[in-house]
Amino acid sequence: MSLYEELLRESKPRIDDFFKNVTLFENQFTFDDFNKECVKKMYDEVSPEDEIKTVKQLKSEISELALMCKKCGPYFVKPRNKSIKALDVQLGRLLEDLLIDFFGKKLKLKAVHADNQNKSYPDCMILNTDKGILAYFEVKYHGAPFINASNVIKRWCYEGSATLDYKKITKQLELIESDLDRPTFYLHWIDYPCFKGIYFETSEQVKNYIYDNGVEFERAEREGDYIIRKKVGYTEKIYSPLHTMGTFEEFVEIIRAMKKEGVKPLEY
Repeated sequence: MSLYEELLRESKPRIDDFFKNVTLFENQFTFDDFNKECVKKMYDEVSPEDEIKTVKQLKSEISELALMCKKCGPYFVKPRNKSIKALDVQLGRLLEDLLIDFFGKKLKLKAVHADNQNKSYPDCMILNTDKGILAYFEVKYHGAPFINASNVIKRWCYEGSATLDYKKITKQLELIESDLDRPTFYLHWIDYPCFKGIYFETSEQVKNYIYDNGVEFERAEREGDYIIRKKVGYTEKIYSPLHTMGTFEEFVEIIRAMKKEGVKPLEY
């Protein structure tokens, strides 16, 4: 069983309670043999240097994918809510809590919510045995694939849907570089109908990607982007590339090595 499967199993009661009055996509917050095959064909068998597999090619390699795509497209092609920020914050907090508890109970890593004094700092941190800060991390949940990615950003939906808000992340990266003398990680909780798991990239990777690519897409504004007349939603997006990310297991290995050997400059 992968760490992601263990996390889902441990978290199921709290996830079910949170969404008890919400209709989710049929396999949201689950992981089965079909998803394992998708991870194998979409990620494990592809290195960053390889040509990324097309959806057409993957349908020929994964027997159930074509049927899932027929369900996925119509469901996710339209926004399912008004991008209400308060609801996104509640879900984000839940997922952070689930990971923090999992780190502590299952992996013996002390993770906590970071100081809320500066809202632009990363949301969570991992402490060393002396209670000093070992590393910071942010959790980003991606439950809806970018169905039109191939037309809009010329990438395939399964690998080009890990969204980051350009303005928010740029400001945060500046603070990380100027104020935080610790490695910072972005944990992408990916939960598409086909591809699932937790994958990570470092703040340095994100900074380099933004420098090379800039804003990749600006979505249409929605009602939930505004509180009265103040814009609180972010519409300029970048899409972190899947195949340059590391796995959940690799992230845990890095943190354990840092804990054992001390904080060192991180390269991934």
